[in-house]
Amino acid sequence: MSLPITPEIVVEITFLSTEEGGRQGQILGGEYRGILGVGNEHFSVRFFVPLEGSTLGSVQRFGVQFLVPQAALPHFPVGASFSVWEGKVIGHGKVLEVLRNA
Repeated sequence: MSLPITPEIVVEITFLSTEEGGRQGQILGGEYRGILGVGNEHFSVRFFVPLEGSTLGSVQRFGVQFLVPQAALPHFPVGASFSVWEGKVIGHGKVLEVLRNA
């Protein structure tokens, strides 16, 4: 059983299409656990994907919770760009809002 997700930031993510080097299939609805990268720094996160899933190539908004927010939040101010990592870059995003400071 998963614990509720309490987001620290709100982001906009574009998942790459398969042709662009992204995933082979969409991200299914429910809790997603992944890695966001800024420069050479990478941070474990989780966020909730709507039940209809995430369509590759589309832009979607998510509330993101970090595994270690004290380490991650200084790297994710409003406007920061980041990558979504699953063994390779599968998407890119931007921070829209910070809900909790480190």
